[in-house]
Amino acid sequence: MTFSTAGQATLTQTHQANLLTSLARRLEAARAHHDQQLVAALQNEQEQLSASAQSASAGSRLEQKWMGFAETLSDWTKVQIEQTTDNQGNPAWYAYNPEAGEAVFTQSKEEMNQWIKTNYWSK
Repeated sequence: MTFSTAGQATLTQTHQANLLTSLARRLEAARAHHDQQLVAALQNEQEQLSASAQSASAGSRLEQKWMGFAETLSDWTKVQIEQTTDNQGNPAWYAYNPEAGEAVFTQSKEEMNQWIKTNYWSK
């Protein structure tokens, strides 16, 4: 199971948007009833909620950037395998294990599979 903070950020943004919408309706009703004390309280709440939403949005953007950076770092440590063809159309394979600093180039699929088993899966 993979946990994603992006989903949490979306839920938070949706919740805050719903709160602001509800607050706007309450504020409109208070103004219609000329309840200045309630209008002032709701405006104060609206300012606080808007400030909180902006702060959460900035934090969410920073968190998303960090998660992207962490994924990039993770990708750098993965074994990289490429299948190519030579000038005659014969298949060839190149693999590199950045953690061990080892690489292999072969035209044999069986040899490539053996290298992967020995140098990557067995560790």
